[in-house]
Amino acid sequence: MKTIPHLLSACLLLAGASWANAQGHLSAPKLFPSKTLAYVRVDDTRDMKAKMEATGMGKMMNDPQIAPILGTFYSTFVGQLQGMQDVIGLNLDELLSIPNGELAAALVATKTDPAFVLMLEAGDEMPALQVLIERAEQATDSGGGMLSQKEVGKIKLLSMGRSDRESVTYFIDSGVMVLTNRADYAEQLAMVWTGNGIDHKPLSDNRDFTTIMSRCVGTEGERPQVSFFVDPLAMVRELGKSTSGSVAILAALKSLGVDGIKGIGGSAIIAPNEFDSIIHGHVLLNPNRQGIMKVIRPKAGPTEPEPWVSDQVISYFTMNWDMAKTFNAIEGIVDTFAGEGTFNDRFVKEADRNLGINLRSDIIDGLNDRLSIVQVIVPPKKINSQSNVYCIHVKNASQMKSEILPKMFEKLKSAGGPPMTSKLFGDATIYTIESRSEEAVEGRNIRLPQPAVCILDDQLILSDSLQALEDVIKFNSSGDGLLSESIEFKLVQDRIKAQLKNSDMSILAYQRPEESMRLMYDLATDPQNMDNLEQFAQNNPFFTALITAVRSKKLPPFEVIAKYLAPGGAFVVDEETGLHYTGFSMRRE
Repeated sequence: MKTIPHLLSACLLLAGASWANAQGHLSAPKLFPSKTLAYVRVDDTRDMKAKMEATGMGKMMNDPQIAPILGTFYSTFVGQLQGMQDVIGLNLDELLSIPNGELAAALVATKTDPAFVLMLEAGDEMPALQVLIERAEQATDSGGGMLSQKEVGKIKLLSMGRSDRESVTYFIDSGVMVLTNRADYAEQLAMVWTGNGIDHKPLSDNRDFTTIMSRCVGTEGERPQVSFFVDPLAMVRELGKSTSGSVAILAALKSLGVDGIKGIGGSAIIAPNEFDSIIHGHVLLNPNRQGIMKVIRPKAGPTEPEPWVSDQVISYFTMNWDMAKTFNAIEGIVDTFAGEGTFNDRFVKEADRNLGINLRSDIIDGLNDRLSIVQVIVPPKKINSQSNVYCIHVKNASQMKSEILPKMFEKLKSAGGPPMTSKLFGDATIYTIESRSEEAVEGRNIRLPQPAVCILDDQLILSDSLQALEDVIKFNSSGDGLLSESIEFKLVQDRIKAQLKNSDMSILAYQRPEESMRLMYDLATDPQNMDNLEQFAQNNPFFTALITAVRSKKLPPFEVIAKYLAPGGAFVVDEETGLHYTGFSMRRE
């Protein structure tokens, strides 16, 4: 955040001044009421399309070596949807071109049932929208439905449907269509639209909404192309009006502390300075967190990658969390509803019996409040070659290695479950659950999961792949090519620090989309995998178009694709107003 003037301008941008539309008509936050339950808005579809073309993905789609393949895919896909044009009178291109400005949808509270509202600015594409409306009216008329109209001031309301409860009502003014499933609420929308003095408190006056939106602008005050907002408790309250148990549901939610969630919202900012995109998400919480809100226990802590994490990983995620307080909060919630001591008697003691340990003292009390997840590719490359490696930092590593894990292993092994083995690999003892026979997936190009666990230094390491775990142990010994020393990781880390300013973070994430795309590329150039994919393509327009495009056009060298893919990152901060998430992808220049 850049000084107070920038903060104030950002707040004004989203909380007041920005709601005035350049075309002179009301924008969605002024049209929709303060009691909006859920809302999503595209500020300007034309601007968003232009911004998308400036991103790495947009540039890649226009690359002369890639565009022909995408063109074949698109034309084949559209051909598969020919029946749609016969019904609605428009092809896919014409349909997608209709939004030509602001586009928003909302679920709003009314005196009776909630109403769905759509606001669509068509502008110069109004003729295409009229074709769509005419086809809908023809279908309604031929199907025995009702068509009617009513004037509200200068606005003409038009309705179509089977009955009053199964109909849509809309009006068109200044190149904008406003549509709702409630005819009675349509009249109120028309009066708000024309500004005839009706008592209307807009969404832009909702303090929870504006608080969230003010946290979801760019650091330089960039205006989001997409934004959303949800009031979960109000939604439950309104949707439960017709349910006899709604009062009990609300009481239960209050006991759980869910009423402490005042709102959830976020935004997407496309192609701002130095980035391909920035995604914001904010959970607005009551400062006095009770019930289930006590389960949410992020804490500031180290985020440097562990010494066994290679710079060749697909992604890296690390989280600092007060595990003991979360465990205690869960126990308190269970005991509140099921009776004092239920959690300990039914869950903890049962786990103790099944695992042969003391869950509290041996596991929970021994956790060091940090969890990391690494995603890697296990060769040979198959459809599910991506494997997760989980790392839990522990306080009592030596005891875990010499006593707790062996005890758990022997208990589970004697319980008659799946076959389990142990072996010494380097300095670590690996405990493995044997996988099924290779014959079970022969010819399907699928990797068999083989869960494995070990203690490495002061960390408990788990994975769904024995090979991935062995690679971790080997890399930990060599120490070459550390993620923490990677230039790309340091670049993402610097961007995060620049956005944090003086705030502490609890969660950090790092992604390398290039490696995920490399796996897809290698699979797409593997004839055996394409044969397998064709089995899934039957009666599926998307996969049919994909296979046609890949088979008919030779893929360019992977380097042509890779040059458009840049690393990304994300972080979470526990703030006074709640939890804030920021994710971003870098721009590859």
